[in-house]
Amino acid sequence: MDKGKKPPTHTIRITVDADGNFTYDNSLIWVCPGDTIIWECTNCCPFAIHIGWNSPVKGRYRSVDGKPIPAPPVPPATVPKNAQPGYYSFTVAVCIDKVIWTDDPPFIVKKPKKV
Repeated sequence: MDKGKKPPTHTIRITVDADGNFTYDNSLIWVCPGDTIIWECTNCCPFAIHIGWNSPVKGRYRSVDGKPIPAPPVPPATVPKNAQPGYYSFTVAVCIDKVIWTDDPPFIVKKPKKV
């Protein structure tokens, strides 16, 4: 990443069909330390994200009104500068008509580029 350049923001758009099948417009994201992640649910319904366990990005985020996560005043999910490269996952929960659907999609932290 060039010095002075703002790290990229990755938007993950989540869609759940009537059978609870998840699709993502960015199904496997590759992030670098310093990048920011935002989630959106195209179903415009309550949803939540849980990132933890062995992940370098930790947090529980929720949207009760279907707006993107994070949205102010929620702090963004930022990959720490010292994040170790690796394969991680997060949990998505989407509530449609009182039914909660869940999924555990992956994301990959890339090795930082030499500056």
